[in-house]
Amino acid sequence: MAPQNNLEAKRNILVVDDTPANLRLLTELLVQNGYGVRPAPNGNLALKTVESKLPDLILLDIMMPDIDGYEVCRRLKASERSRDIPVIFISAINETMDKVKAFSIGGVDYITKPFEPEEVLARIQTHLAIRIMQQKLEIQNTQLQQEIAERKLFEEQLIKTRNELVQSEKMASLGRLVAGFAHELNTPIGIAVGSASTLENNANAIEKLLEQEEVDEEDLVKRLDTIKETAKLTLSNLRRTANLVKSFKRTAVDQSSDNVRQFVVKTLIEDIINTLHNQLKLTAIEIVVDCPNELTIYSFPGALEQILTNLMINSLIHGFEEGQLTGSIKIVVQFKNNHCHFEYSDTGKGIAFKNLEKIFEPFFTTRRATGGSGLGLYICHNIVTGQLRGTMTCESPPGKGVIFRIEFPVHLSPYEL
Repeated sequence: MAPQNNLEAKRNILVVDDTPANLRLLTELLVQNGYGVRPAPNGNLALKTVESKLPDLILLDIMMPDIDGYEVCRRLKASERSRDIPVIFISAINETMDKVKAFSIGGVDYITKPFEPEEVLARIQTHLAIRIMQQKLEIQNTQLQQEIAERKLFEEQLIKTRNELVQSEKMASLGRLVAGFAHELNTPIGIAVGSASTLENNANAIEKLLEQEEVDEEDLVKRLDTIKETAKLTLSNLRRTANLVKSFKRTAVDQSSDNVRQFVVKTLIEDIINTLHNQLKLTAIEIVVDCPNELTIYSFPGALEQILTNLMINSLIHGFEEGQLTGSIKIVVQFKNNHCHFEYSDTGKGIAFKNLEKIFEPFFTTRRATGGSGLGLYICHNIVTGQLRGTMTCESPPGKGVIFRIEFPVHLSPYEL
């Protein structure tokens, strides 16, 4: 047997009438037509019956000695538990004002005694059908609200996961930066250390020459010239080291921060190229930057550095087969209508047409077997469309590499923020 709360279950009707003949007649009529019936001879008993078990519909007489039908209906509609039960008034009163009153306090219909059985059944069927429809809508609404809540939770988790992925990629990028920076510093520092050792040796040699009774002038001049050239070499490499440290400091601070700051766009691009120098120096890849020297904007330098770093690493790995192919990377920057326009292109292998529409999807990669995560371009696209509030598109003309176009709004002064 189906449970009573099932919408397809046998409908249960409460009949309230203080006239025994009417109560019996209505009960027999409803039972014969397949309804479950609970009779109540007065208003108090009707309210107690509703408290014990909610009916699907109530047939309610008006003129009753203890509590009239109007008051019973008021109390039912005042309760959150019973207010949605359809109430059909059935009464000998045929005055318009009484009918208006019945509807104003929550009745759904009004049947005048003496009644026709067919009319009673038809009206009951109509209002039960409406009630069933309401209950179905309530169930669907509850399910919809639950689905909305679940979707919201899913979206929150997705945003959290995406932010974690972005942060992870940012840290990975910072790790590559540190590794490249350390390698780049080794060369000038190593030269400077070697030069300092040469300076020390020549200084000691000059000291010994001066201790002699006769000084070989030619030898002394030669030592001094060596010291001069070595000092120049030392100073040059220490300056290069200082510039690398400045570049690293700017890039490291920007990539670990999401703050807006003022920066020179071309300097930022050159800093990125410097950080990737160790990975690019053994390749035959030419890098061309076409950017106004003094273009200074207020934006998110860390976001832009991460995007360009990912694009250059992608070119190196995918476009130029880990640097085995020759070619060029070109970065063109223009400022128009308060927007920065970046066009990044390479002359590498390009992207197959069937894959173009998938490249910004998370985890899409054609190099899964060699450790590709498929997150680089997805993260770039999310940074551009989310943090920078811009657009990012990609083209790959057959045999002509790739072209990424990035556009985002920027400001030229803090007063425009």
